[in-house]
Amino acid sequence: MKRILLGDRREKLVATIEMILKHWGYRVMASCQPEPLSRFLAEVPPDLVILGSNLLTSKNAPFTAQVTDQVRERQLPLLVLTDDEERDDNLPPHETMTVPLDIFRLFTLIQDRLESTPRRNLRLKIQLPGMFYSGGAPVMAEVLSLSAYGLFIKTGCRVDNLEQLSVIFPLLGMQTEIEVAGRVLYRVKPGPENNYLQGVGIEFTDIAPETAQTIQDFIESRVLEELAESHEGPRHFDLAQLQVHSHRDLSLRGTPADRP
Repeated sequence: MKRILLGDRREKLVATIEMILKHWGYRVMASCQPEPLSRFLAEVPPDLVILGSNLLTSKNAPFTAQVTDQVRERQLPLLVLTDDEERDDNLPPHETMTVPLDIFRLFTLIQDRLESTPRRNLRLKIQLPGMFYSGGAPVMAEVLSLSAYGLFIKTGCRVDNLEQLSVIFPLLGMQTEIEVAGRVLYRVKPGPENNYLQGVGIEFTDIAPETAQTIQDFIESRVLEELAESHEGPRHFDLAQLQVHSHRDLSLRGTPADRP
């Protein structure tokens, strides 16, 4: 499991990012103070460092120097969360992220720096009814994975000869139905190793920008709802720390008990 060192003076920001990173399957060593972060850095080498610029100042010169040395020596990727405070100008090469955070950009940056085969887009595991047209005939299917640029559908139809499809599925909760053309990227044939799952991975072709944005809004709202409603969400998740692109009213600024 990849390890991420996370620190910032803003407690709610750290707690929110920590939840997101754990949700994505990473081990997170987090603190709002430089002392424990310094110990983590020395004792448990991370694979990625995410730090607020408010920790990388002249006031924290020893810690800043340690981070700089470790990042350069181990060639660790460094993401800096921007802040109004002035940061050290001598930091090693790094990416910056503004706060509130864009969860899609955070996903892309982490994938690019930690994964040998990075995913381009944030995907949502889901179960949506759907159908596709192949040879003019409608076929029932189930959407099991969705991104703004493609999906995976489960179907009982033979998948050997599927190449170009027109897929229709609803975005439940948004009163929206999507119809989009796509091409088959890969096929999954049934067998005991995959519990006899059969389906195809599809890349959308010539998708309208507004359609891609609608799907991305849906994915964002579902991911944020999952985080807010997790067992740690009511205590730690703060939507105000994130940019929310969706026009859907998520009503997540309080705990589940606070929401109507």
